[in-house]
Amino acid sequence: MEKIVHVRPLDDAIGHEESHDCMCGPTGQGVHNSATSRMVGVIFHHHALRPCHEWEASQA
Repeated sequence: MEKIVHVRPLDDAIGHEESHDCMCGPTGQGVHNSATSRMVGVIFHHHALRPCHEWEASQA
């Protein structure tokens, strides 16, 4: 089962959806099990439009 995590800025100029279709165009990075080389999840890192100090990681 793949886990999906979104890392989103909380104090940005816009609100960020917990979705890979967010308007900021988040990039996804696969997370692999080193023992089996199987992908076990994806981390989507959202892009802040201005420098942000508060970030949140949430599992979808």
